[in-house]
Amino acid sequence: MIGLRLRHDPGAVEMIRSAVAATTAAHRVGMAITKPGLLEHDIRAAMERELLARGCEPAYGSIVTVHGEVLHNTDYHHRLGPSDLLLADLGGEHRGWASDVTRTWPVQGRFSATQRALYDIVLQAEKEACAKVKPGVRYRDIHLHASLVLTRGLVDEGILRGDPEGLVERGAHALLFPHGVGHILGLDVHDMEDLGDRAGYAQGRTRSDQFGLGFLRLDRDLEPGMVVTIEPGIYLVPAILESERIAGPFLADGTLNKEALARFADVRGIRIEDDVLCTDAEPEILTAAIPKEIADVEAAVGTAAS
Repeated sequence: MIGLRLRHDPGAVEMIRSAVAATTAAHRVGMAITKPGLLEHDIRAAMERELLARGCEPAYGSIVTVHGEVLHNTDYHHRLGPSDLLLADLGGEHRGWASDVTRTWPVQGRFSATQRALYDIVLQAEKEACAKVKPGVRYRDIHLHASLVLTRGLVDEGILRGDPEGLVERGAHALLFPHGVGHILGLDVHDMEDLGDRAGYAQGRTRSDQFGLGFLRLDRDLEPGMVVTIEPGIYLVPAILESERIAGPFLADGTLNKEALARFADVRGIRIEDDVLCTDAEPEILTAAIPKEIADVEAAVGTAAS
């Protein structure tokens, strides 16, 4: 059963495409109606309406929040402020087949300089990771590559100090990117997760005990027909950054520069996520129609507001 569900036939891929089409409409509407003063509830309702209007349902509990540092935030009562980023992790399900997409956009329609800097880092990591979804590639290596790209950017901004490769080896990047880069997608949004690592990890592979890497849901070599998510992010999570156990050693040796990090106070969390089909040739980004380039995102936000 695991082998059958790991790879999708053309009929299954078409079901996922239908879910993606509804999800694309939902994200575009969410961006279009965003403006300061609305509640997160307002954006969520408009986005989920687009799913329902297209014969789909939410594939999971939607995350629509200005508190993107809370990774699975299902509170929707906060009011959108002009300096906020809105993180929307919302996907539709069509006849049991799921999609899973995250976009992050500025409430006022323009990224600040600090928001733009971190968004650019996440976007570069996401695009490079998507490009690596090819047959024979180990998914764990995609996670580590995304982590390295993020770390290089964080070093450039002065938030982390040290050699990027060495920092990833030590797990320093997990201070700001504490989760895995994605998971299998199919008949469930985290498909077969209820079967544990027997489904997600190839025979002979086990989870790391390193903070961050230990949360990687998938460690298999990719094959044509697999659909995976790619979803790196940067999060300023107080519970991590103020933890003596997790952040303490990196503060003590100067790896984490909290003074530099303080410049990015208008960023709570940024995540960019696409659904990617592994093929015999180049990867197909099924969710490519949803804006993620900075200029495209800014052009899409607030277009329905008056």
